[in-house]
Amino acid sequence: MVYIFIALFVFLLDNKTKNYIEHHYKLGDKKDILKGKITIRKHYNSGFSLNVLDDRIDVVRKISGTILGFVFLVFVIILPQKGKRLLKLGLALSLGGATSNVKDRFKRGYVVDYFTINIKPIENIVFNLSDIFIFIGSFIIFLFSMFISATSDNRKDVDKIK
Repeated sequence: MVYIFIALFVFLLDNKTKNYIEHHYKLGDKKDILKGKITIRKHYNSGFSLNVLDDRIDVVRKISGTILGFVFLVFVIILPQKGKRLLKLGLALSLGGATSNVKDRFKRGYVVDYFTINIKPIENIVFNLSDIFIFIGSFIIFLFSMFISATSDNRKDVDKIK
């Protein structure tokens, strides 16, 4: 149950932040925070990450909706299983973020992005909290899969010794 609340929290937090940015900032407005380390600015992204396929909104919607459906299905299958807390956490974070971005794609026709991290290689990329949660969730899922893979490889080695 806690993982459902995590997904819901991520969705609501990002959605509320997007609505705030949408109503209180104009496109192109910038505001530095945290001593200039982060810049808040309103940006619309009708494509995937880095505006890939931004001229094909219908394709982006279909692919995003399909991926969201797949992640939701995996989440529903994994959720009742015992253990796998790391996998459930990664799925919850990814699902909450993906749901917020897909909602934007269908409701607005674009995703509202609103902050930039002012570090040289990525200072021109505009993110939103959903993107960060999807990234963190995906990384956790990757770590889980590596842990499971290493554990199963060790079991095979132990079985060979017996």
